[in-house]
Amino acid sequence: MRNRRFTVEQYAGALRQAGGNRAAAAAMLGCPVSNLHSIVRSHVELKALCAPRPRSTGSRPRYRPDEVADALRQAGGNQAEAARRLGCRKQTVATYVKRCPEVKAALAACPPRLKSPKQIVAALRQAGGCRVQAARALGMCRTTLLKYIRRYPAAEEVCAALDQARRKGQPEPAGRIYAQRYTPEEMIEALRLGAGIKAETARRLGCTRATVNAYIKRYPEVHEAWIDARETMVDLAQSKLQDAVERGECKAVQYTLSTLGKDRGFTTRPVPLPWEISEQERRRAQLEADIKRVYGELDEEDEQDEET
Repeated sequence: MRNRRFTVEQYAGALRQAGGNRAAAAAMLGCPVSNLHSIVRSHVELKALCAPRPRSTGSRPRYRPDEVADALRQAGGNQAEAARRLGCRKQTVATYVKRCPEVKAALAACPPRLKSPKQIVAALRQAGGCRVQAARALGMCRTTLLKYIRRYPAAEEVCAALDQARRKGQPEPAGRIYAQRYTPEEMIEALRLGAGIKAETARRLGCTRATVNAYIKRYPEVHEAWIDARETMVDLAQSKLQDAVERGECKAVQYTLSTLGKDRGFTTRPVPLPWEISEQERRRAQLEADIKRVYGELDEEDEQDEET
């Protein structure tokens, strides 16, 4: 449909023929109703020709007033609980209370919502300490019941006693059960064959390294086997080093002297001579004397910081 342009007189004539009905006038002209609405808003004389739109007298009630009244009586006057029972919002129940006298009378006939400590305690004992069931029995939500419990010390004591009795009646939780895929003996054998290397052990078992770590932490015998495998590996390496030294390999001899024979002076680090040591001590004493003369006596913490 093409958007044709019409004059104000043509719009006015169509509205007169349609009796002020905008939809009928737009159909006569063959234009969208939205175009006619925009033209009417711009011209006052066209707006006067339009028929007044019917105002809605209110939406059709979804529930009968007696149903809402019964829900309020069952909820003890709690509009939120009544709305939950009806499956609607709280504002809907409030609207019924304002518009329907019988619903308002049912709400006024309900007992006051403020509960006494005896009612709270009785509901808690009947529900066995369950807050949700006690709140439903009292016609309130769980949050409101918790506020009552904090307000009344007697209700708080009853809750603590019921909770303690319920815990005593429950069986003690069993220890954590691990999904055991391998036995400790299998893990020990794999560690021995893998020379204590976790990655090699995991490859032999077909698992991850985290599984090997878990077995080492969980079972003391697996932990001891892992340490023994590592020590065996060190002993084997030491025997190989000894064989290399006996064969006269230069690197093996140098490594042995620099590690095991460093106390005899076979080290790559320079060792100060005896007279150099005394010179260093003299300079250190002179430095400490100068610091005391300038800053005074130092505390133990300052001396440690100075040494570092």
